[in-house]
Amino acid sequence: MQHKIKYLSQAQIELEVSLSSEEMAYFWQLAKEKVVESANLKGFRKKNIPEEFIKNTDLEERIFDEAANSAFKKSINEITKELELELVGLPEVNIKKIVPNNEFVYVFKSAILPKPELKNYKEVSRGVFKEKKQLQVSNKEIDDAINWLQKSRAKIIAVNRPAQKNDLVEIETKCFCEGKEVNDFPSTDQFILAEGRYIPGFEEELEGLKVGETKEFKIFVPDDYWNEALKSKELTFQVKINRINERQLPELNDEWATTLGQFNNLEELRQSIKEGLFQEKEIKEKERLRLLLLERLIEQNKVELPEILVESEIENQIHLLKHFIEEKGLNFDDYLKKINKTEDDLRKDLYKEAEKTLKGFIILRTIAKLENCLPTPEEIEEGMRQILNQKAMGGEDINKIDKEALMEYIKERLTNEKVFQFLENQI
Repeated sequence: MQHKIKYLSQAQIELEVSLSSEEMAYFWQLAKEKVVESANLKGFRKKNIPEEFIKNTDLEERIFDEAANSAFKKSINEITKELELELVGLPEVNIKKIVPNNEFVYVFKSAILPKPELKNYKEVSRGVFKEKKQLQVSNKEIDDAINWLQKSRAKIIAVNRPAQKNDLVEIETKCFCEGKEVNDFPSTDQFILAEGRYIPGFEEELEGLKVGETKEFKIFVPDDYWNEALKSKELTFQVKINRINERQLPELNDEWATTLGQFNNLEELRQSIKEGLFQEKEIKEKERLRLLLLERLIEQNKVELPEILVESEIENQIHLLKHFIEEKGLNFDDYLKKINKTEDDLRKDLYKEAEKTLKGFIILRTIAKLENCLPTPEEIEEGMRQILNQKAMGGEDINKIDKEALMEYIKERLTNEKVFQFLENQI
């Protein structure tokens, strides 16, 4: 078997493959046996059909198809394995010559996963991880966390007085823009007054209202509002107060601290919060540095992507977005209307992000192969076991889970972690 390869633009290849008549003899014989085995001609046993009853019939055509298909599959598998090519999408195949007792020639064109020649990734990694920030937790951050805990354990008591800051209020709302009702704001809601849940000016209008009272007021939408269609527009609100609750905060003392866990006093609680906040900062800093490293590697290394791979990643991101929106009880078409975009607009917006995601994936994958940063079968099995147990405990039927897809996900996640750990240790 002989082959010539051309590397084309956008991570595509073109292979011209030829199998000699001697190599093809095996496939012709195999194809004939398979086809005549299923043939039914009166007066002949299946394996003893004369050639004249095959020639210029559908049997001959089926033998041609079977021989070509078998020879193509076997040869292309051997070539891609030899050249370490990973094919993407559906290939184009053009048969140039196929004649019994002669050579078989075909041209094969396909997109492939690129294999970039990475430059100085260890040096780039050293430079990035030298930028690690010195982390510390301030007393204010600890105080803020304590205050949040204090508020989360407040007693809620209904009161019959005008609403004031820090009350938990329940409201009904209607909103109009230029005479038409808009649905950007929930029709019923419960929130802490003056904590900035709504657009500026809204919550101040509610201070002083009593239960059962309704107020109409106008507010201009700020320029940085998420809905383009409403930016800088004047909105008319009709708001009714249904309930006012006062929050009674617990006293910050040692006795209260013991109710929150295995703490003997308030100081132990503060120390535990400090350690937790520091761990959170370490995780965020590690994520920041890893993202920065990927960005630098993408900047310094050319990775040419096949268009079909980019389109596939965009489809994946659209699918995930639709799933997220539906989980929130929203409709995807309504979401598009709210952000004032079409699905085509959204796909264009996602194009660069898809390219970035794929380039990062390919770079990490290339480093994993170069440095042998690959998970063991035991690590993959353990990762699958943990996820399946979590899903089972969450009430999900694990028999319906695609185990092969899960295994690929676990393998990729563990590989990326090993690559990052390898790069972090280059300092």
